[in-house]
Amino acid sequence: MINTSKYQTAFLQYRTDQIAAEKMHDPDLTPEANRQRQAEARASARAKLREAIPQRPEGPDPRDAVIDALAPTTADGIAVLAHQRAKVDALMDAGRNILQVIQQADVTRLAAILDAAETSERVLSSSDPEGVQAELRGAVFARLADLGHEDAVKAAEAHTDQGATTAWADALEALAGGDEPGGAVLSAIYRHDVDAYRGTFGLTSSPEESRTLADAQKRAAQDGIRERAQQQADRSRDLTGSDR
Repeated sequence: MINTSKYQTAFLQYRTDQIAAEKMHDPDLTPEANRQRQAEARASARAKLREAIPQRPEGPDPRDAVIDALAPTTADGIAVLAHQRAKVDALMDAGRNILQVIQQADVTRLAAILDAAETSERVLSSSDPEGVQAELRGAVFARLADLGHEDAVKAAEAHTDQGATTAWADALEALAGGDEPGGAVLSAIYRHDVDAYRGTFGLTSSPEESRTLADAQKRAAQDGIRERAQQQADRSRDLTGSDR
């Protein structure tokens, strides 16, 4: 499991900075000057948060290599898979569905199921052959991991870590843009590390602090709208200038 403590720290610091900016008030300054100071403090908080956004993972899904490695490379291996495919067909003719077969299969039978999926009449005649094949690959991989297949276990951990990193990147980026993270993003963070979620997005605040945070988030949302509008205006000006 990846260590997300730096992302948690960044979130908590942003939350603290939001509250501080909202409470910022100097009686010696005009209302306009105080609002300007608050806006600058909020902008500084968002800038610091942006620096903590992790780079999103790139490259292929680590699970794919494990699945692809099940394909036979020798004549004997192909013969074994043909034998297993016949057994799988017999089980399904007897009333089993393919997911039930997968849940009780060993590695060799799993390889046979994958090998058959590309040309299976049952798969090709479905309304969504590609979707069915993807579901089969996912079920086969899950079974491999359950069996303790070393490469599958490592790939599952890598895939989970990739998902967590992406979720934290999405969450922090949303906050830095003045938005609230979506439910799917928060669910991904929760599934990866319940304690990390509870210590950040799941924190319970006092009524006063909750009101302050709500007001701060409203201002952050307004800031985000203004920033995006300014960025769009800058891009339009650049394009207009380059066309001249």
